[in-house]
Amino acid sequence: MITVVLPTHDSAARLVHVLPLLVPAAVDGLVKAVVFADAGSTDATLDIAEDSGARVVTVQGDAGTRLAAGCAAAKGAWILALGEDLTLPDAWRVHVEAHLAGGGGKPAFIAASGPFGLAGRPLAVLAPREAVEAAGGFRAGVEPLKALLGRLRPKAVRLRA
Repeated sequence: MITVVLPTHDSAARLVHVLPLLVPAAVDGLVKAVVFADAGSTDATLDIAEDSGARVVTVQGDAGTRLAAGCAAAKGAWILALGEDLTLPDAWRVHVEAHLAGGGGKPAFIAASGPFGLAGRPLAVLAPREAVEAAGGFRAGVEPLKALLGRLRPKAVRLRA
């Protein structure tokens, strides 16, 4: 159902925190594939990709460029694209499953907690592959998740994870 796209570059230290959050969802069939959009890692990132069964797309450039390449390689109907810090809250799956079951196909995002319960910076964007393509996909530049959300709104909803 979901292809998770991770923009990586010497990201081994961050991957050890996010991949364990994805494994149960992969075992249950929610996550069908993981794509590492990698900019030539020289640490253990590519070894982790191989060990985890993830697909690797190698592309030079910033996170937006890598996310664009990763999304182009995605085969699933839905994409969960993470930011370069590769962070997801522990309860991400509950909120994503609820959204997929009743969200009417709308794009959504998971945000860091901001002050007063407001959304902070986006951690991940969940959207049908067609919606990402229709919005022009990810592009090079600063804050690629936020930029894509700007083009997906007002359709994108916040998942309270």
